[in-house]
Amino acid sequence: MSREIIARIKKHGMKFEILIDKEKYLDYKEGRMQDLREVVIGDAVFNDVRQATRAKEEDLEKAFGTTDLFKIAEEILKEGEVQITTEERRRLVEEKRKRIIDLIFRRCINPQTGKPHPPQRIELAMVEAKVHIDPFKNVEEQYKAVVEAIKKIIPLRVEYRDYVIRVPIEYAGKARAMVLSSCDLKKEEWSSNYWYAEIEMLAAMEEEIFSKLNTVTHGNVESKLLKKG
Repeated sequence: MSREIIARIKKHGMKFEILIDKEKYLDYKEGRMQDLREVVIGDAVFNDVRQATRAKEEDLEKAFGTTDLFKIAEEILKEGEVQITTEERRRLVEEKRKRIIDLIFRRCINPQTGKPHPPQRIELAMVEAKVHIDPFKNVEEQYKAVVEAIKKIIPLRVEYRDYVIRVPIEYAGKARAMVLSSCDLKKEEWSSNYWYAEIEMLAAMEEEIFSKLNTVTHGNVESKLLKKG
């Protein structure tokens, strides 16, 4: 399957097109890539890519106020449309849907139970709320909109919990690395025998985090809840 796709925009009654790398474009839209030189293929703006009809400089100036390829490309990728097949669009939408469901599962709890909703329940709520997933829009941005939409269907709340933990010094290195990868390390103290830490975590990830801590410490972790909210 070709990685080259066309992005286009219509301005002042004229069509402008550029050729881009599909995978790198997706990275760009997700914020994983900032350099448009990695995204744009070639060195020209076209009126018709397939016919290799290059846009005139005076038309570019009129439409974009510049002839700079990458400034024009930035506007096309922000305001224009990207040509992909129906199958590719369906695949991208499904990938984004799964990632958004996972974010909600990992970040939000049912305030009635204090635990996350099952992914299947989140997905059903999205269907009921008629949530639209944009295949090219940033997942993080869409996550917020989806949460607002499905809160009308199921109770949701983002809740954080603060714990103080104590880990024997022989397990402190692995425990600290795990904490840094999963939650916020607010304070820490070291003694000859123990590592003490105050940590903040998403309530929805509480069970997962303590399961990992118990694994890396072989069950030798003590914890005390300081606050939640």
